[in-house]
Amino acid sequence: MTDAPLDLKISMQIPDDQVEVLESYFYECEANPWVLIQKTAADPYFLNGYFSNEDDCAQAIAALNKNFPQLKLAFSKETLVATEWQNAYKQYVKPWNDRLLHWVPLWSKATYTIPKEGIPVYLDAGMAFGTGCHETTQLCASRLVDFYLSDTSKENLTLVDAGCGSGILALSARALGFQSIRGFDNDPDAIQVCHDHLIHNSTLEPIKFTVDDLISGLPEGSIDFLMANIQTNILIPFAEPILKSLRASAHLILSGILTKEIEELKLHYTKKLNSLRPNASFLIDSREKGEWSDLKIEIIACESEKII
Repeated sequence: MTDAPLDLKISMQIPDDQVEVLESYFYECEANPWVLIQKTAADPYFLNGYFSNEDDCAQAIAALNKNFPQLKLAFSKETLVATEWQNAYKQYVKPWNDRLLHWVPLWSKATYTIPKEGIPVYLDAGMAFGTGCHETTQLCASRLVDFYLSDTSKENLTLVDAGCGSGILALSARALGFQSIRGFDNDPDAIQVCHDHLIHNSTLEPIKFTVDDLISGLPEGSIDFLMANIQTNILIPFAEPILKSLRASAHLILSGILTKEIEELKLHYTKKLNSLRPNASFLIDSREKGEWSDLKIEIIACESEKII
């Protein structure tokens, strides 16, 4: 018998055709008790949920049932000692890196070795997509490292992480040495997580994190390098304020895009750019990771260009 706190784990198999919509839904949740897992490519997907009490469990199931009435929810349930719950989740969140940048969960800080030229960002990885492990974050982070390693001038550059979530991209930019950085999200809880992450990375200079949306957080003509790891159904209707927030020469990194949606998004942003900035040149490309894609747009200003 143990006096350790007990937690609940529930689990059920998920039809393959529901995995994508569930992942998209969970991606938008800052505090997320759910984990989608598949042991090997030949195995079915399972949805696991971890909860500290029965009430939280029941509320989460009710929310899932409301958003996905097509799912026949039939969970198995087991009780875990709290340490078992923590260790069960840790197996899905490992340190990862992209060239010189290394993202390290706090529980791995003592055991993970940062290479001599490596730069760490420490994460309080909880039950959320804010761990940096998600493909959409990794796509953005890779673009950030590309830009850092490029010959493009970084002097007096303003960098913004729009819809910053747990602040990983903004923290990564600060770790790389970028100076003028801010991040914003419309969820106050997410901004609190950002400030907590600053505490865990005490060697980094502070970053301005604010509660804002894609209108208030994007003043026109104010940004040189903008990352927006959101989702296609948000990126499309807000294309105009996103593009108008960019300076004459700028880099835009969009992520949170399912690969099947990338052509639609690319076409939409190309048309908007041609409409707003008919005299500017721009370079555009996309990368894939898993079922997700990003979109990079580099705007090259022309003399006497005017944004319409």
